[in-house]
Amino acid sequence: MRTTFLSVNPSDYNSSAVESVGISEGSNQVKVTFNGGKTYLYSNVCSECIYQLTLGSVKSLGKWVSEALVNNDVDYLQLA
Repeated sequence: MRTTFLSVNPSDYNSSAVESVGISEGSNQVKVTFNGGKTYLYSNVCSECIYQLTLGSVKSLGKWVSEALVNNDVDYLQLA
């Protein structure tokens, strides 16, 4: 089964560290490409964190990535 990711535009969030973000609400996964080219797939992301981003309550995309993904003990896999 193929997972579909919704794209988030980093320029809407004033991010200097994040190049692109894709969200799969159905599988609670987030794919992040950082400036510099490294891409990670984060799994088991809490639904509340995903809703914060999709509903527009996030002011800083880099801070959200840091708090919701990197420092929140979610599983990840480096893709590139």
